[in-house]
Amino acid sequence: MALLDVTKSCLDSIGQITEHIEGAIIYLDAGCTESFQLMGAFPLLLALGVRAVCSLENNCSLDEVADWNGNFDPARKIVIMTSRLLSDAHRYILRCLSTHKGVHCCSIFTSISEVAHSVYPDSPLGPDAFHEYESLLLQDYEELVKQSYSKTGQSVDSDSLENLTFEDEGRSRLTSIEEDIPCHEASSTAKNLYGDGTGHKSVELGQKLIVSVHHFPLILCPFSPRVFVLPSEGSVAEACLSTEHKDSLSAGLPSLSTGLPSDGDEVPPAATLTAHFLYHLAAKMDLKMEIFSLGDLSKTIGKILTDMSSLYDVGRRKRTVGLLLIDRTLDLLTPCCHGDTLVDRIFSALPRKERTSSSANIKGSQAQINPGSSSLERASLEVQIPIGKILTDEGSEVDDSGLPNSIEAFLCGWDSYNSASLMVDLISLSKKASNDKFCHAELLKGSLVSTESFRGTPYLEAILDRRSKDGAILVKKWLLETLRRENMTTNVKTRPGFATKSELKPMIKALAKTQSSLIRNRGIILLATAALYALDESCSARWDAFISAEKILSVNAGDTSQSLAAQIGDLINKSVFAGSDVKRSGKTEVSRGLLSFQDALLLTVTGYILAGENFPTSGSGGPFSWQEEHFLKEAIVDAILENPSVARFKFLNGLAHEFEANLNKTKLDETKETSTDPLHVDDFDDDQWGKWGDEEEDNYKEEQAYDDMQLKLELRDRVDILFKHLHKLSGLKSKNVPLREGPLALESNLSGNPYTNKGLLYKLLTKILGKFDVPGLEYHSSTVGRLFKSGFGRFGLGQAKPSLADQNLILVFVVGGINGVEVREAQEALSESGRPDIELILGGTTFLTPDDMLDLLLGKPSYI
Repeated sequence: MALLDVTKSCLDSIGQITEHIEGAIIYLDAGCTESFQLMGAFPLLLALGVRAVCSLENNCSLDEVADWNGNFDPARKIVIMTSRLLSDAHRYILRCLSTHKGVHCCSIFTSISEVAHSVYPDSPLGPDAFHEYESLLLQDYEELVKQSYSKTGQSVDSDSLENLTFEDEGRSRLTSIEEDIPCHEASSTAKNLYGDGTGHKSVELGQKLIVSVHHFPLILCPFSPRVFVLPSEGSVAEACLSTEHKDSLSAGLPSLSTGLPSDGDEVPPAATLTAHFLYHLAAKMDLKMEIFSLGDLSKTIGKILTDMSSLYDVGRRKRTVGLLLIDRTLDLLTPCCHGDTLVDRIFSALPRKERTSSSANIKGSQAQINPGSSSLERASLEVQIPIGKILTDEGSEVDDSGLPNSIEAFLCGWDSYNSASLMVDLISLSKKASNDKFCHAELLKGSLVSTESFRGTPYLEAILDRRSKDGAILVKKWLLETLRRENMTTNVKTRPGFATKSELKPMIKALAKTQSSLIRNRGIILLATAALYALDESCSARWDAFISAEKILSVNAGDTSQSLAAQIGDLINKSVFAGSDVKRSGKTEVSRGLLSFQDALLLTVTGYILAGENFPTSGSGGPFSWQEEHFLKEAIVDAILENPSVARFKFLNGLAHEFEANLNKTKLDETKETSTDPLHVDDFDDDQWGKWGDEEEDNYKEEQAYDDMQLKLELRDRVDILFKHLHKLSGLKSKNVPLREGPLALESNLSGNPYTNKGLLYKLLTKILGKFDVPGLEYHSSTVGRLFKSGFGRFGLGQAKPSLADQNLILVFVVGGINGVEVREAQEALSESGRPDIELILGGTTFLTPDDMLDLLLGKPSYI
């Protein structure tokens, strides 16, 4: 039987909609762009006859003449693909239609199913969601066209589209536009393509727009054929995984698995969307699911999946997959720690692509429909690899001297008689290109693509389950093999068993010397550049410092609570000294090997989780005594006063201005002390002057002392709130029933045992594949299973509970996200099980780095 390939399934699903996308302009929202970029779908779109691929959020009239296939006929159909709810994407879709008024056919593909639209609490659409949206969109579009041509030469701009939304009844409304709006014509070139403006106008008003909405479930981000996550700007990943209550930590994480029924019947929005995604993912791959879950939210998702199954699947010959759902909150330690994987280092070292749209700015979405709802802002999965900086260190082979003239000539030919406002951005780019300080390094950036391969082996798949050193050596081997294939040589002495910056950099430059070689070998060049930055001393020193600190915390956690608390306090104090040294030196970056206060907070989170696993709680409600915790609180208070930039954390909301004012006041006082007036009061002999200025100075000092004390008292109250949140983290093992009674309940915490240093996913898979019982692991019976259990069971034909280890295909989905260490450890567990017949697919809500975890636990999404 053929191995299951998630990436191939995604690409095949694109090929199945060829009739819709051939000859069309495709608009992708940010989530779809992220997905298609990672799976390498853009060459496939070109091969299928797509005219152009454009951004849905940033669409403009210039998209109309962008054509990969050199077709100068006007575009008559567009395809819009979105990973969001239709209500969230509505204003962008309508803006896109208003831009292309000559379009006769608009096909919309959404990754959210029709049923999910109807059951989602914030969606205004009913059971027949797709047909409802088709009619609502046509209604809004027709009203928009009527308003745009109610006055001669007037149209509707994007600002008016901000007012478009759905009403509570599911009807659409368009706010009246009183002011005059400039004509929204494409350009002179577009006019020439259509003829004169009058002819184009008659086509718009005379032709009926045909709108169709379809479900396209396979919009996901595959890192390899067997590892995937969801798009960071899609509705599923952005939906809240928990509501705020005593057992919840963050909107981006499931609640603690107490095993008790929740206070209300409210199901988190993400549970519904995740269940529907997994159901249609399995259906698209022609799989039948046997569902197992560990954790309260995973059980909720499992129940939704079970209710969605039907007797329609009975008798169909489908391949069975064992679906294992796991709550992320059952193991927060693994994603908080800095593991030894090259992929984790790459995602932490390189900058990410900026979010295309902020959920706070979506006016026509769920935020307006339900004011109490909120959505997350996940970090983008698209890393920005600065390949241009590598290539321009010692000059570049690319001749860009004609770039400014080319842009200027293009603009003149674009609109020879009308200076339109649409040209402002291109003109500024032209001026920037003519600047001597500008180089094409700013334009030469790349990202990882999972389908780029070396002799059939995808690069990302090969390094996902490797440690940092092994992954770097493999990248170096690929570079050497590629150089041999290109008949290129470099004057670099290489050492076997090592991969250094001095070795990788000349190889990258040699392969990128010519444009043809750069394009031909772009996959290995981009991956090697990413590895180069991840292993650079400026990034690796901080990562290694984290690893060292986490090892020290782990060792102290096996000793006493006093030693662990002292170690956490020492890390906080050292971060303050590091910040002070940076201020004195005037540098903006922390010295090499030194951790900032934000880093110390992350280590504090790690320390509290370790303390909760090793020590019983004291009378204060936390793992440390009152005195130990008091010292930690005072250290954090002093550190915050020294580092006002940490006010971005949620427990410090509203104090940023006070911190800045206090810091400026301190600097002013230090300046006054160093530049004291040399004249003294004793120089004046006349007693009548007395000490007339001392009273005002004393009053000023008293007011300043009062303000400082008031700020400190407020800050102490905020820090108390922080430590109450840390107490929740320390109680993970005691409150999470699967951790109290499950695979980690009776294990030793001695650091000498390598098994205990592994994450929960490794331990869980080891026990499951070894066919050991796992308390808390719930099996959700399928429709046929329930039928046998309820009906035929009385005749002795009951169905035995299946084992996850009996499945040849296992899909593990971590609700809340995965990281690179877990990918490696899952493969290790499978290899050590001695079961080569099992295929393992690993998925998660998103890809997590330690910085992402700090933001989830202490940042804006947290329930602190």
